[in-house]
Amino acid sequence: MDETIHYAHHGAVAVITYDRPARRNAWNVECVRAVIAAIGMANDDPAIGAIILTGRGDAFCAGVDLKSPSALDPVTGRRLTLATFTMGEGERNWITLLARSKPVIAAVNGAAVGIGATHILAADMRIAARSATFSFPFLKRGMMPECGSSALLPRIVGSGRAMDLFLRGDTLSAQEALDIGLVTALHDDLDLLPAALALGQQIAALPSLQVRLTKSTMSSNAGIDDADKIMQTESDAFLNMFRAQRAAAVPTSGDNG
Repeated sequence: MDETIHYAHHGAVAVITYDRPARRNAWNVECVRAVIAAIGMANDDPAIGAIILTGRGDAFCAGVDLKSPSALDPVTGRRLTLATFTMGEGERNWITLLARSKPVIAAVNGAAVGIGATHILAADMRIAARSATFSFPFLKRGMMPECGSSALLPRIVGSGRAMDLFLRGDTLSAQEALDIGLVTALHDDLDLLPAALALGQQIAALPSLQVRLTKSTMSSNAGIDDADKIMQTESDAFLNMFRAQRAAAVPTSGDNG
């Protein structure tokens, strides 16, 4: 894989590690392009049932690498930006990419700042080392929240808490992140990756069809108030599950002897 990340298999779990410790794993175009490709690789591998995102060194991701040189599209020659990869349409949209992905666990091993904190909001689960910290300092820096955080953070921690985090721009400790539901578990630093792998293996052992349909149903029903629509979405998912199971049980002509 690209030198900005490291991709490895651990049984049925793919581990994608941000590997720019000298830049505190800050995102640049090459890093984002590589992580999107790695997620695609894991999704295309039938042996993989879950994906872990983590970082090497003492930071998970320190935001955007403002010192990284610009990259050019090899086809069009146009200048590429992080927005090109995280705020585009379809699979070029980070939220859509993770929503359609196999389950993604963000294992936050250190500081998660700016986009380092916002891009994990689209993950299915977030756990952290006890030394981890989280910061959304956009307004303090004359910027605005991005990577879907204006919608995702309120869903996770509530609208009042999300607004407080954006307006204050303070740094949260791992314990504070756990207290407000930003992460669901804390682990000693050396135990974080083993815990993430154990969680990933547990998820990978679940029936993949039901996992995929559960993710799509929850995504479709997020923010929906109409009870009939909610029930219809779930009913459609059950029908899709039964149809897929029935199709898988039908023997091929070669199975009839």
